[in-house]
Amino acid sequence: MNRLLLFFTSLLISTVSVSQPCDYTQKKYAIRQELNTVYGVAKAYGNRQDTLYIDIYKPVGDKNRFRPMILFIHGGGFSGGNYKDVTNQAKSFAQRGYVAATASYRLGFFRPVFPDQYPWALDKAEPERAAYRALQDIKGAVRYLKGRNMADSADILNFFIGGFSAGAITSLNVAFVNDNKFRPASCDSINSVVYQGNNYKRPALGGVEGTLNLNGYNTSVRGVLNYFGAVADTAVLESARPAVFNYHQLGDPVVPAGINRPFYGLGLGMSDNWPMLYGSAIISRRLKALGYTGIAMRNRIINGNVHDVDNPALMDTMTANWASAVICSPNTGTRKTLQEKPYQLQTEGSKTFLYPLQSGIWEFYDMAGRMLNKLNIVAGQRIEITHTPCLIRYKTNLVEGSFLCNP
Repeated sequence: MNRLLLFFTSLLISTVSVSQPCDYTQKKYAIRQELNTVYGVAKAYGNRQDTLYIDIYKPVGDKNRFRPMILFIHGGGFSGGNYKDVTNQAKSFAQRGYVAATASYRLGFFRPVFPDQYPWALDKAEPERAAYRALQDIKGAVRYLKGRNMADSADILNFFIGGFSAGAITSLNVAFVNDNKFRPASCDSINSVVYQGNNYKRPALGGVEGTLNLNGYNTSVRGVLNYFGAVADTAVLESARPAVFNYHQLGDPVVPAGINRPFYGLGLGMSDNWPMLYGSAIISRRLKALGYTGIAMRNRIINGNVHDVDNPALMDTMTANWASAVICSPNTGTRKTLQEKPYQLQTEGSKTFLYPLQSGIWEFYDMAGRMLNKLNIVAGQRIEITHTPCLIRYKTNLVEGSFLCNP
């Protein structure tokens, strides 16, 4: 029990009131790796079963029991690419002290008879369903990684996700899409398709969380690295509050930095059956309107017309410095902080009660980091704490933080 209490006390130090040196900017560790681990199996388009893999990289010699975590997602237009494509990014962060990983996800969608090749899509539903399958899979990967936090000496409250192109779209979706109201209608059961002489059903794809690794951990993240990604609806940006780093070239012809369809700049009808997207320039504008300031959002949106990173070494340094600042800042986010506690704890006999002084969302975790309950509590409402010791996280309109209950 003392070890578990120490674990959560350290979480508080790392996420609420950092009082010790904190720096994840320098590459100073050798790394060890666990490759090609299966984290799930899921049905892809065309009734195929896909086996999903994850590679994990960890520092050697850091003596840190509460390492931040980061998951990198590859691009490829939801039809190509490989989780090995972002190995260098994962290794770079592992050398800085992170538990870093790369994960595969289901790829592919139906194409028209002519031209029967990527990126032409049979209809608008196909890329939407492919992106949705990616969202479900990577949420499962996040839960898988959080579920092994003790073995990896990892801090589930300092979890970052990042990706390139389709991987950035997926990362943004994982970070912000947490409600089935954002599920596209195309991801319900829709009309079958005939492809290469065979008839294929297109069944309902289920909820946004998917079915992989439902182990009690949530998929919330502390920050997102968005390398030329986009969202299909800026309303999703109101549903969560991770810190965000945006990179995009304004003339990117594949994923628009502004508002357009993917592949809009390549002609030949490639974009016709793709949905409209809102790129990094629009995302940054919307986040600013939502109150993102300081290190809660960083942008490097530059002139250029290439769907790529102009200076990989610079971006590696910039994003690492930003993520380290997010981890090491006690007040990262878009909300104001108060010096006084927004709650009171009272004990009556063998019972402990929480009295929130501000209305908001209060999350209760057991000592293994699994969420026990999530409540929208009104200020002054008396809540009995039925599991002790535990960790409580809170978000109100004025403050956010966490604390140990009855340690």
